[in-house]
Amino acid sequence: MEKFDNTNSVSLSNKQSYIKALFIAVASGVIAFLVYWQVYQARLTLVQDYQDDKLSLVQTEFVKELSSIKKLTQVLADNKNLKRGNKLRYMFRDSKSLSDINDYFINFGMLSPIISQIRWIDITGNERFRIDFKDNEAKVVKKNELQNKMSRYYFRQGIAIEAPDSFLSKIDLNMEHGSIVEPYVPTIRVTYRTSSSDYIVDGLIVINFDLSSLFQRIRNYSADNAQVNIVNKDGFWLYNNDRSKEWGFMLEMQELTIANYNPLLWESMQNQQENTVRHFDSNVYTLDKLPTLFSQKYNETLNDVIYIYIKSKDKLITEIRLVALGYAGISAIFLLTIGGFILYREYCYTKVLSNLFEQLHAEKLELDSVNNKLSNTIRQQQLLQDSFVEAQKLSSLGMMVAGVAHEMNTPIGGAIISVSNAESVMNRLNEAIKTGLTKSQLESSVLSLDDNLALARVNLDKAAVLVKSFKKMAIDRNNEEFIKCNIEGLVKELLIALNSRLKTSKIKITTRFDGDYTIKSRPGVISQVIENLVINALNHAFEHNQTGEIEIKVYKNEKGDVNITVSDTGCGIEKNQQSSIFEPFHTSARGKGNIGLGLYMVSQWVTGILKGQLDLVSDPQREEKFKTQFTVTLPNK
Repeated sequence: MEKFDNTNSVSLSNKQSYIKALFIAVASGVIAFLVYWQVYQARLTLVQDYQDDKLSLVQTEFVKELSSIKKLTQVLADNKNLKRGNKLRYMFRDSKSLSDINDYFINFGMLSPIISQIRWIDITGNERFRIDFKDNEAKVVKKNELQNKMSRYYFRQGIAIEAPDSFLSKIDLNMEHGSIVEPYVPTIRVTYRTSSSDYIVDGLIVINFDLSSLFQRIRNYSADNAQVNIVNKDGFWLYNNDRSKEWGFMLEMQELTIANYNPLLWESMQNQQENTVRHFDSNVYTLDKLPTLFSQKYNETLNDVIYIYIKSKDKLITEIRLVALGYAGISAIFLLTIGGFILYREYCYTKVLSNLFEQLHAEKLELDSVNNKLSNTIRQQQLLQDSFVEAQKLSSLGMMVAGVAHEMNTPIGGAIISVSNAESVMNRLNEAIKTGLTKSQLESSVLSLDDNLALARVNLDKAAVLVKSFKKMAIDRNNEEFIKCNIEGLVKELLIALNSRLKTSKIKITTRFDGDYTIKSRPGVISQVIENLVINALNHAFEHNQTGEIEIKVYKNEKGDVNITVSDTGCGIEKNQQSSIFEPFHTSARGKGNIGLGLYMVSQWVTGILKGQLDLVSDPQREEKFKTQFTVTLPNK
């Protein structure tokens, strides 16, 4: 029977091991796939973020350049030398007036290094003014060298716009006399329509802007994984890392289009709406359009569509996948190794655990027994602590009752003497009435009665104040609810109760209140805390008959909580005692009847009941006036 049970146990253990091994294999495969996917996405995201940054830089450069050249054109046209007003039109102007216009164009063109030409063309296409700029020099083209530009597209499109408004030509290469200028100069032309009613020439002001510096900056942005490409609306490259593919529409090389090299990418560009899109093949592409400048007046765009796309290096997707597969393979091998090690360790531990189980069970029974004893001990300690708390409360209340009783002796005794004197006066008055009352006797008796009654009233009022203060403190100390209380009022009431002890002492108590602090708390507990701190200072900080000062200060800290400090000019507390001063039954004056629960109770009340904080700063060698300072921080609810 025993052999049969062992065989079944071994069979069950083997079955569980097979299931665990299968689970480890499946889990390793799943985790390896997740590692592959995470690495793939992370690397792809890095490339895409890098391309987004490059795309943003290129767009920013383009928008900044196009915006500036449009503004420059408007600034150029808005000049009194060009406007007609009451002046003659162009064909009736004198040579000096025409020379002033040339001088203005020269001065304006020299202000910007990207201006290559400024021309003013009349409505028939004839150049009336033309200034060429090159190498920071300006050249006024002679009248016999001026050309007719009626056949140029930018003239036909610009002249069709109603004055006054601007037109931005497409970006192409600068041409002179029908031929492309070499080396190639990427150029954009901005036209400004001038009317015969406002300007001396009815036609177009045309500024040629040299974009070579812009294209060079863009070339500097291009990198291995962020190759910048710029394509016009017909799919011809305006900018490509391979310069042999650029300007196909100008060089009459119709095969140099993106539609010919990558038709799917060109289709993605044409289908693009407003937002940036991605395109993937064996590479990663980030596509967008250059923002267009818009004419609010005519509700139309002022420049052609320009596509910008950022291309990664060739075969990047394959490279990322291989890297991700490498990480996934390493993860799978690592997990399988760890899983096999865990299975082997589990087999070893199973044998050890079977031997330890009974020992653990026996120790658990023993631990339960010890826990029960400990719980009983803690319960008893809690009951004892509660008893100490009540005893401390009664002790504080007894001291307060004795102090109030002592204080009330004087006003009540004075009231009794005054009443007795009044009775004597009344007796004398009655006797005088029987024997014959004179006016002077009556007046002196009435005056004496008024004085004695007034003195009795003063003393009884003092007693009433003391009783009222004592009653409020007694109510507050028995109130377990959080209520609104004024700290200044609590301190003043407490000092009235302690006056009988303080007036026979050489210790002076001063108070400082920086404001009217009313908080929601337990006023009775706060009063007990301050009382214990003051009594502690009186008992421990000063020698017999020593003069000194105790200061009670109330202020707000930087967090808005209320701080109550009790400071004294006594002897201070040594550092080796400060760590244990709040422990129960710790006292340096046990021979004087102290049991060492005062500061312990203060700590418990502040941190446990008031949910505040208690701090101590003390140094017998301190040069400041106060050697010891207790700070109670109360939350301002």
